[in-house]
Amino acid sequence: MAVSIKQFGMFIGGAWQPAAGDGYIDVYDPAKGEVFAQVPRGHKADLDAAVAAAERGLAVWRDTHPAERARILFKLAQTIRARANELAEIESQDTGGSVQGALWTVNDVCARRFEYYAGIADKVLGHTFVTPNAYFSYTLRGPRGVTVHIVPWNGPLWIGSRTIAPALAAGNSLIVKPSSEAPLSLLKLAEMASACGVPAGVFNVITGTGSELGDALTLHSRIDAIYFTGSGFTGKRVLKNAAENFTPAMMELGGKSPNIVMADADMEAALNGALWAIFANAGQICVAGSRLLVEKKIHAEFVDRLAELARGLQLGKEADMGPLISARQRDSVLSYIATGRHEAQLVTGGGVPDDPALRGGYFVEPTIFDNVSPAATIAKEEIFGPVLAVTPFDDIDEAIAIANHSEYGLASAVWTANLKTAHIVAQRLESAQVYINHYFTAGYELSRTPYKASGFGSSEGPDAIYEYLRTKTVSINLK
Repeated sequence: MAVSIKQFGMFIGGAWQPAAGDGYIDVYDPAKGEVFAQVPRGHKADLDAAVAAAERGLAVWRDTHPAERARILFKLAQTIRARANELAEIESQDTGGSVQGALWTVNDVCARRFEYYAGIADKVLGHTFVTPNAYFSYTLRGPRGVTVHIVPWNGPLWIGSRTIAPALAAGNSLIVKPSSEAPLSLLKLAEMASACGVPAGVFNVITGTGSELGDALTLHSRIDAIYFTGSGFTGKRVLKNAAENFTPAMMELGGKSPNIVMADADMEAALNGALWAIFANAGQICVAGSRLLVEKKIHAEFVDRLAELARGLQLGKEADMGPLISARQRDSVLSYIATGRHEAQLVTGGGVPDDPALRGGYFVEPTIFDNVSPAATIAKEEIFGPVLAVTPFDDIDEAIAIANHSEYGLASAVWTANLKTAHIVAQRLESAQVYINHYFTAGYELSRTPYKASGFGSSEGPDAIYEYLRTKTVSINLK
C-alpha cells in the first residue's frame, strides 16, 4: 500500500510559507522506515525572510505589556493541553516514540513550561541603588531581540519548549530551526501560538538541513542570541560562528551520565530506575543514565537481574522501547556495540531484533555491557542509544572518582538508603542535576547549569529567564 505523503511549508511571519527555492526534505517514520511527510529545503533567502519577520514581530512583542504576554502564553498552554492528542500523534510519528510517551511530554513538559514562564513574564524586576545626595541608579531589563533556537530530533517539544517558553515570556522574537529528521511538532506549535495571539513574526519556524542552513543561521549578523541543544561537535561550530558577530550563545550539549547504586539501596527501585534511565526513548536522551556504577557487594546479582529485565522489554512503536530516529543513528549505535565487544563483556542484546514486524524500523536491542573500564570508548563517548556500560566499584570515593572521570557533567544519580551518603555524593558529583533514589524528573521549578563539556547557561526555573534578557543601568544626577 502506498504511504500518503503530506507536504508542509515553513511558518514565517504568522503564516505558512513555501521555500524560496525548490526541493523538499523527506521525513521518515522511524518505526517503519517509510517517508510520511516532506518539509521545504530552506535556503539563505528563507532565513533572511524569517529574520525580517522576526524583527517586525519583535517591535510589537517587546512593547507588549508583560501581563498580556502572560495571558497569551497561558492561553497557549491551555491550547496545548486541549489539543494534546493531536500534538502527541505528530511527535510520535516524527520521533518513533509511543503516543502515550508523547502525551506525557505534551502535557507534563511542554504545556507545563508555558504555564510556568507565563507566570514569570510579569515578575521580571530590576534593582535600585542610591548614592546619597549624588546619584539615583536603577536597572532596566529587556529582551535580547531576535533569537535563534536550534532544536535536536530526540524530543522536539520537550527540548524546544525549554528555550522557546522563557524566550517568549521575556519578550523576544524567535527563529526556530528543528532537526530535519523531526520538524513537524514545532511547526504545529508555532501555528498554535499564532492562533493564541502571539503576534505575526514573533514565532517563526524554518526547515532545512544543518549543512545548508546551520552556518547561515549562526553567522547571520542580525541575530541577537543563539540557544543550541545538540552534540558537542556541532556546538563547537555554532560557537565559532557566533563569535564572528559576538553573538551570545547558550549551550546544552552531550552527556554520559553516571547512575550509582550503593549496596544498601532498595534493589527493586534501583533496578527499575536503572532500566528506564537508559532504555527510555531507546537511550536517545541527553541525560540518559548510560554509565551504571554498582557497588561490588551486589554487582553480580544486580547485573543478572537487570539483564533479565532488559531481555523482557518489548520492542515496537507502542511497546516498551521504540526505534532509533534514523538508519544513520542505528548504524552509529551498532558501531559502538561492535567496539564494546572488544572492550567489555556483552551481557545481553548487541544486535537488531529478528522480528519480521520490526524489520523496516530502526530498532536496536536493549544492550548491556559489564565490567567496563572507565577508559573504554563505550564508557567515555555519548552513544545516544540503548547501550549501558556497567562498572563495579568498592566504595563511595571510588564511585565518585569514576563518575567524575568524564568530559561531561549534565546529570547523575545515586541510589542509597543512607541520607548522609546521598548528600555527600550530591555535593561531590560534577553534574548539573543529581537524582536521589529516582531517575528523570518533571520538575521545572529549579534552575540548573551544565558542567564541563555538557554546555553552559542556566536552564529551567526562575534563573533561566535572565538568559533571555539584557540588563542596562540608568543613573540620574541628583547633585
